[in-house]
Amino acid sequence: MIGLGLPLQVALSAVGERPATEQAAAEEKLTAAETLNACTRLIPTEPLLLKGTLTVRKLRGIVLMEQPFKLMMEWGARPPAAEVLLLDPKGTGLVERAVLTRPPGQPARIQLYEGPEQKLVDSPSYAGRIRGTDMTWMDLTLDFLWWQDVRFDDQPRGDSHNGRDCDILVAVPPGPIPGCSAVRIWVDRQLRCLMQVEQLDPQGNPVRKMWVQRVKKMDDRWMIRDMEIETLNSGHRTKLFVDDVSKP
Repeated sequence: MIGLGLPLQVALSAVGERPATEQAAAEEKLTAAETLNACTRLIPTEPLLLKGTLTVRKLRGIVLMEQPFKLMMEWGARPPAAEVLLLDPKGTGLVERAVLTRPPGQPARIQLYEGPEQKLVDSPSYAGRIRGTDMTWMDLTLDFLWWQDVRFDDQPRGDSHNGRDCDILVAVPPGPIPGCSAVRIWVDRQLRCLMQVEQLDPQGNPVRKMWVQRVKKMDDRWMIRDMEIETLNSGHRTKLFVDDVSKP
């Protein structure tokens, strides 16, 4: 999710700006809320334009669809905002546009427009999948990073999908989200960045997973280069690849 979010371009601070050793990380003694806040503070506030592709594949690697996208982030604006453009397979025509805002103290809001005429349609569910991909609007807004009801998981520490040593948190949404009772979040203990997310159903079982695969250094920031999102037991997963980041 979502990751992954996933504002999927979560900045990773330079190693020298975070605890460089296991002992230093332990000595911070952060609460669950402080750990999540440290992760949130890494999100870049300067305007950024991202270009990339969402690729849906069967688990055997067969490509089912590719969805080019552009993402304009302005998390330093008042209120913070972002705009997502979903393009046709050639990357030239606009298929869908989502305008995201985060009013102070409130969940993120989504206005969704469809087709060449950009007709305003009903706001989507946060846990609803985007155009047949495994990604949801909750991933794109990274809304769970701002949820206040957060605690350490029953297993408060462990490795993420890529083997990073992480604190493991559980965050509960401030209001009902169909199909999502909470999310489990892996936060890197050294860098304090988001590494993995699980969406939990009403019974507390994971139904979707999102994890960071590769990062790249851009202008002294470590940025997510690609990540994977999987709807469990679906037989397919989605890869998000960012191929260009620029300042508009």
